[in-house]
Amino acid sequence: MNTFDYIIVGGGTAGCVLANRLTADPSVSVLVIEAGGDAITDAVESPSRWNELLLTDLDWAYMGVPQPGLNGRQVYSASGHGIGGTSNIYHMIHTRGRREDYDSWAAQGVEGWSYDDVLPYLQRLENQHDDTNPTGGKGGPINVTNAGDLGNPVSRGFIEACTELGYQEVADFNVDNEGAGWHHVDVVDGKRSGVYAGYFEPIRERPNLTVVCRAMASRIVLDGKRATGVEYIKDGIAVTALAEREVLVTSGTIQTPKLLMLSGIGPEEHLSSLGIELKHALPGVGQNLQDHPLVIGPIGYLAEPADPPRGNVTEVALFCKSDESQPVPDLEICLVHRAPFGPKFFESVIQRVQTGQPVGNATELVDPHVVLMLPGLVRPVSRGAITLKDADPASYPNVDCNYFGDETDLERTVDMIEISRRIFATKTFAEGFGLNELSPGPEVTTRDALRSWVIENVGSYYHFVGTSKMGADPLSVVDARLKVHGIEGLRVCDASVMPTIVSANTHTTTVMIAERAADFILGRG
Repeated sequence: MNTFDYIIVGGGTAGCVLANRLTADPSVSVLVIEAGGDAITDAVESPSRWNELLLTDLDWAYMGVPQPGLNGRQVYSASGHGIGGTSNIYHMIHTRGRREDYDSWAAQGVEGWSYDDVLPYLQRLENQHDDTNPTGGKGGPINVTNAGDLGNPVSRGFIEACTELGYQEVADFNVDNEGAGWHHVDVVDGKRSGVYAGYFEPIRERPNLTVVCRAMASRIVLDGKRATGVEYIKDGIAVTALAEREVLVTSGTIQTPKLLMLSGIGPEEHLSSLGIELKHALPGVGQNLQDHPLVIGPIGYLAEPADPPRGNVTEVALFCKSDESQPVPDLEICLVHRAPFGPKFFESVIQRVQTGQPVGNATELVDPHVVLMLPGLVRPVSRGAITLKDADPASYPNVDCNYFGDETDLERTVDMIEISRRIFATKTFAEGFGLNELSPGPEVTTRDALRSWVIENVGSYYHFVGTSKMGADPLSVVDARLKVHGIEGLRVCDASVMPTIVSANTHTTTVMIAERAADFILGRG
């Protein structure tokens, strides 16, 4: 009989965490349904080769809808596909959300999600190797190391350039969130330390764990207002699996609302327009989409070639405020100390999407003199939505992040470019490294010209959250214990439940959410 205690829909970042924690009890049976495969590549394990993973089988490779705020441009967005999910392709940057982020969730009515509430779960996932963070976890599945241990000279130069401009140097962004410093990274012994290695590999042979890959979930099976199972398509055949206790959706911010809507759970008018029978009206499903807009550049050219890539390549950052009204830094500027691609690389991305070529084949574009900034707006105001194209489970949904829908997001992003250019113009870079700016370039001098340049060069940080948000307001989808409002036996346990995006890279918070969910499910929290 195809019956399990729990069914986990999505074997990505959150799904691997839940699978690990739930199967720790040998009497509990768990099925994981994953649309991708269960194997990773050498490029996943190698921290510096993340560029080779884009547009491969490990990437859903979404192409967003045309964006009015970007003059109709479409934005390519990576998202993990396969066991381990986005944890296989992220840059391994280990930043928790800020105290103010989590406290704001609690202030929005999500009881039990303040910083003090979630800190034990952040600590549970961490195995921090140094002692720069007094609250850093020890002994958890995710190894956390200091990128500064590799001593990369260009990255060190970035920190010195920031201090030259008056920014403070910080030892750990999870302690001091404003200033320049080395990232802590999910890397150990020269290998990625994501959820695949930390949570999945140690348990993959447990007899109470069943993993079905290359299987697309098509709908949640409902008996009235209770979830009783999941239908999925495997090798062209529809299969139904039953859950005696709960169905746990961990398909991610884009696929989770898609599955809920295909199951008849969502906005009534939208589902009706596609001929999907409404089973339970939840107008917030797919709404509240948030992402961190990311700019590719400024791009610099060093007088001498940089050292070969070390670590995760994005080893350093500056967190700062666009103005003092911000409760925490809203700007994050990272440096890629030796770009694994040249200045023509990003011009080729759309072409490669359209022709199905993996980005890893773009080796002819590598130039060891090229370094680049990656400025990201970590407190955006704009909100978008995920909607269905049609009722076919195989169809990609519409991804509409509404970049720069709020004009202040554009203005603060331009602020980041101005700061980045000042960093490149410091004595540290201009004289010490002989750096010349390739892009935007010397001809771009006015604020208006920079706005136009940003609009043409902004993309996604791949930090999607919010489309099944926690709360008690009319647009919330789950309650504070991650149960879908109005449906028994159904929870959402991934990044889509964040009411607002954290002011940091989102991976660590996503793992924390899944750790917290496991306790809820097992009656321990």
